[in-house]
Amino acid sequence: MTERQKIVLDFIAMYIKINGYSPSYQEIAIGLNLRSKSNIHRIIHSLQKKGLLQVKPYMIRSLKVVDKSVDKMVSL
Repeated sequence: MTERQKIVLDFIAMYIKINGYSPSYQEIAIGLNLRSKSNIHRIIHSLQKKGLLQVKPYMIRSLKVVDKSVDKMVSL
């Protein structure tokens, strides 16, 4: 995971914890002081491919951080 991907994932997780729902791409861009929503889309898509983020298509505010710590505990 790249540093920028980690920052976006942490932002999404914290936003959900504080607000109870996931942020929009615009809110992520503003919160991280990034100019382009297309960069946010690219990063979210790569996190989804890695299995770190779930996105429901055609639904707003549908980002969900996947907790991989349970998988690690089970494999121990």
